Amino acid sequence: MAEGAKLRQAVESMAATTMNISLTPELRASIQTRVRSGRYGNASDVIRAGLRALDREEMGEIWRDWEAAKARLPKDLITREIEEDICAEIRALRRAERRKARV
Repeated sequence: MAEGAKLRQAVESMAATTMNISLTPELRASIQTRVRSGRYGNASDVIRAGLRALDREEMGEIWRDWEAAKARLPKDLITREIEEDICAEIRALRRAERRKARV
C-alpha cells in the first residue's frame, strides 16, 4: 500500500463518530459553562477531556493495586529450595483436591 493510502486510511479510522448521550440539566450546564469559558472549543472537547481524566484516575487505581500487591511479595530471593517447597505444596494441594473430588 502506498504511503498516501496508508495515511488516508489511518485518518479515516480516527474519524469521529456521533454518539448521543443523556445528561442531567446540571451536567449539561457544566459542559456549557466550560465551553463558554473558552477553555474548550465545544461540548465534545469537554467530554473527551473528562474521559481522559477518568482514564488517568483509573490507571492510578490500578497502579496503587499493583504497588500494594508488589509490597506483599517476599522480600528475599526465591532460592531453588524455596521453589521446590512451593512446588511440593502445590502438588500436595492438587493431590488432596483430586482425592476430595473422587469422594
